[in-house]
Amino acid sequence: MQEKRVNVEQIGVQVRDAEGRGEAVVFLHFSGANLMMWQRVIPDFLARYRVILMDLRGHGKSDEPESGYHMDIMARDVAGVMEQLGVARAHVIGSSLGAEVGLSMAVHYPDKVRSLVCDGALASAYGPYGTWEGSEEDFAAHVAEHLDKIRAAPQTVFPSLEALVAERRDLFEKYGWWTPYLEDVVRYGAYQVAEGKYARRFGKQALEDYLRHYYGYRFEDYYRDVTCPLLMLADKDSEDERERAAMRGLRALAAQAEIAEISGWAHPYCWLLNPQGASEVILGFLDRVAY
Repeated sequence: MQEKRVNVEQIGVQVRDAEGRGEAVVFLHFSGANLMMWQRVIPDFLARYRVILMDLRGHGKSDEPESGYHMDIMARDVAGVMEQLGVARAHVIGSSLGAEVGLSMAVHYPDKVRSLVCDGALASAYGPYGTWEGSEEDFAAHVAEHLDKIRAAPQTVFPSLEALVAERRDLFEKYGWWTPYLEDVVRYGAYQVAEGKYARRFGKQALEDYLRHYYGYRFEDYYRDVTCPLLMLADKDSEDERERAAMRGLRALAAQAEIAEISGWAHPYCWLLNPQGASEVILGFLDRVAY
């Protein structure tokens, strides 16, 4: 895959592009991750598709501006990258944040999206298609408290890259999620803030800007306008009935959407654990919607 730097919206976006292999598939990662999260998945697609990976703004090797983390702005980034690469249309596969960006693309750039796969953006944070069970006032207080905590927290800086990796390893080993593939994501996404000092990308200012928008998203306003084929990935074993009901409601709003339930799907880290089931489901979906 060719490594490229693409300039759009006054920022540099890091891209990996496997040129010349059929229709294009654009992969969009979850928040805090980067293009390395797809390394277990792309071998399944390379034989038949032109695979395009990118670091969304604030992530990986792309620039990290102070603002611009609304899903619509990030969708504009991706559309600009596609234009720069000469890609008129593509299938879009997004996880969490990437699913939100893909959803916005399907609405605002419908001519660019052949189909959409969403691992995320399956329920709003609040509203008739949301997961919040309390009052609107309680939700507003929750949001304000969360954003205040982010603002008050110091930036975490590590004395070495190995110390940063060790901190992530200790965290994810508790859940059984630490793998060599996740370590690659962590190492790729680390950057040197000063001599001997390292930090993770998607820092607190970018995170606050993103969450400030996220809590206000009403995904139903997007699903109503999605006309392309849409596949929603869900955990077959989930017992959260409120979330499942929201997902089913959103599916009903879209013109041609379907839900694929995958047993043991640990959103969003299953892409780094056991993505084979998702790859098979997605490839079957792409076969069905090919035209």
